[in-house]
Amino acid sequence: MADHFSVIGFKASSPEALSALVSDLLEKGGEKQPCPPGYYHRLRSQVGPELWVHMQKAAEPEPGSGPYIAVGITPFFEGEGRTPIRVRAMRQRPNDNLFEGAFYVELGPTIALIDVVDYARFAGKPVPFMAMAQIVAFPHELTVFENEAAFQTTQADKNVKITPRSFLASGLFTGGGASDIVFLDPEAEDFRAPARAFLTGEVQKTERRQNPETGQEFTWALVGTAGGTLDLVADDTMLPYSLQPGMIVEGEFWLCGRLTEMFGAN
Repeated sequence: MADHFSVIGFKASSPEALSALVSDLLEKGGEKQPCPPGYYHRLRSQVGPELWVHMQKAAEPEPGSGPYIAVGITPFFEGEGRTPIRVRAMRQRPNDNLFEGAFYVELGPTIALIDVVDYARFAGKPVPFMAMAQIVAFPHELTVFENEAAFQTTQADKNVKITPRSFLASGLFTGGGASDIVFLDPEAEDFRAPARAFLTGEVQKTERRQNPETGQEFTWALVGTAGGTLDLVADDTMLPYSLQPGMIVEGEFWLCGRLTEMFGAN
């Protein structure tokens, strides 16, 4: 499994190397997105890769240091995917920092849990509400089929068949056999579920891109799945061959999104 940074061209040899790279990028500028605990320092490039650095107000600033300290970082990708959602709940896990959290949403005919890159900016917003989201799929497992016919061939002997555009919020379920499956209700008091999904989708557009900060190449694809379109990013370790429009992808992904429009309560 590739890490979430390498699939957008920020592969580093160690956490220290990644930290040094981020420090250099912070010196070059970026955008400040204010939020109650401080601000997000958004580092973006013209080809899509982004890093959102969590800058928290320091309780007691040390001499010679600024009033904010970096407490985390979230990778993201600015893409073309758009999916209409209905936000049912906004939740934070025990291990999330003040800048991190997830939206529990209705997505087309199903439900999903999506980590939100600028979660803290929505603190106190009443739910439910309707929105348009750009969602990035970071692969943990990925299989590619040359076309829909090749995908359907693999379904012939399966007891449970899936379509070329299917979506399951796999992070909301735990257990082995069917009788042991437990739903991790995002609206329950104890919330710990990961924002993962098992999905299939058709590649609509795809490009090889190069991260201008590192020179590393990766693949972006606009994928149509149940409920909308997602932006898939992957490095060469995840792909057996180059993606092409019409191919079918299948796998489990971490989902991270950002709202592009909000339409009010519903």
